[in-house]
Order: sequence, then structure tokens, then C-alpha cells
Amino acid sequence: MNYRKITAIIPTQSLDEVEKKLASIGVPGMTVTKVKGYGDYRNFYAKDTMSDCSRVEIFIEVDKAKQIVNAIASTVHQGMNTNGVIAILPVEEFMHIREFKEDKNNDE
Repeated sequence: MNYRKITAIIPTQSLDEVEKKLASIGVPGMTVTKVKGYGDYRNFYAKDTMSDCSRVEIFIEVDKAKQIVNAIASTVHQGMNTNGVIAILPVEEFMHIREFKEDKNNDE
């Protein structure tokens, strides 16, 4: 099965709404981390000009990726340069660790 990794950097104040939206469309899991950075927008009131943001990462089947991206974008979009970014990346391999079985043929 082909997977994609969706990474969204969004304003932290939008995180609760994004989580609710993703849960409502059946996203099976996500990872959220707090990050700092800048892109089109710089926070000139902060000493380092960076903004506090949240990074949402989701591994999902290819056929569901666009639905998730649309859900995130429609929830966060306000037409401002502080809305964030979303990237969809191919995943070469994907494994649930609980399903791991050691390869007995590997002599390395």
C-alpha cells in the first residue's frame, strides 16, 4: 500500500479546530509538535523574529491525502501570510512497530 506523509505548519491557535476537523473525517492518528520559525511572515516584535507554530504530521494512504490537506487548509485559511504551509511527501516504507518481525535472513 502506498503512503504519504502530510506535514502542516499552522498557527498554534488553529490547532484545536484542526484536530476536531481531522477527527471528524476519521484520520486514524497524528503527531503534533510545537515549533518556531518564520517564512513569509516574521514576528518583528520578538527578539529572534520567529513565530510559535504547531507542526501536524500524518501518515496516510495515498487516496486519502488530498482530503486531509483540504480539511486542514479549509480550517486554517484566512487569506493571511501567517496561515502556514502544508507539504505532501512520498513514503518509501511504512511499518507499525507492533507488526515488526526480525529478518532472520539478514547476516549483517
